[in-house]
Amino acid sequence: MLDLSFLTEGANKEYVELIAKYYLLCGVFHIFSSVVSAACFPAYKEKDNKDKTAKVPTTLADKINWDYTNASILYCVMIFYYYTAAVLEIAPLGLEGRWTANTFNTTHGITLHIASSLYETTCYLFANKGLVFYLHHIVTVGGCGSMLFFGRASYWCCLLGLVEGTNIPLGFVLGGPFRTTPAIKNSLAYKVNGILLWVMYLVIRIPIPYSMYLLHKDVNEHGLGKGDNIAWVFDDATQNTMWVAYMDVVGLFLWGLSLMWFSQITSGMLKALGVGAKAKVAKKAA
Repeated sequence: MLDLSFLTEGANKEYVELIAKYYLLCGVFHIFSSVVSAACFPAYKEKDNKDKTAKVPTTLADKINWDYTNASILYCVMIFYYYTAAVLEIAPLGLEGRWTANTFNTTHGITLHIASSLYETTCYLFANKGLVFYLHHIVTVGGCGSMLFFGRASYWCCLLGLVEGTNIPLGFVLGGPFRTTPAIKNSLAYKVNGILLWVMYLVIRIPIPYSMYLLHKDVNEHGLGKGDNIAWVFDDATQNTMWVAYMDVVGLFLWGLSLMWFSQITSGMLKALGVGAKAKVAKKAA
């Protein structure tokens, strides 16, 4: 039977409590979105039917998707700030810092990341999301939790977790208030935000394999029984090897999703800029 008693001891108890508080904060963001959207945006309560000939009431799933997307903008700003600050403060500390440093920013960034993943998973239960969304959060919570609760490698969690920053412009692209309001959707700011999303994916998500290479470089040169003997999470060789393998699976899975989403974002951006339409016109004219 899995022993989880270590979650109720010492610093880990405080981490669990912090996760619970951040989970509730995500709920507050959700309720705030619901109240404001119901009062200010008609599309929150009504949508076009399939034939677009009449308005029909939105479903619970529609509202959940709307609200958690809006909420994600707020907590992803916080996560991105914590993670960026953590990477900047730990990077100068070198090898030892990458594997042993834990700071205010690492603690709050990782606990909020776990809490928001649990919150979104709760929303998925009512929002008709596919299996891949659940798997995404399962591997994320597993990776973040291993580094938080065992107190090592927080730097790597924060470095890889910078990908959450891409969800900020994504929230503005997909958020109900923005995509259903013509004045906003047709604005220059909305298009610039779409380009920013594409650039952030290119800069933050696509290089995930390079971050994993750097992690492996530390492990291979300074892992258990090697070099400075500091690049590890578990002091048991078998457990540590399993952790590294798990992180490889997490990195590969998230990178694969990122490539898929990057392709969709690129296609959407080109369509918004009229590139695809011009190509089709040119082809017809030929």
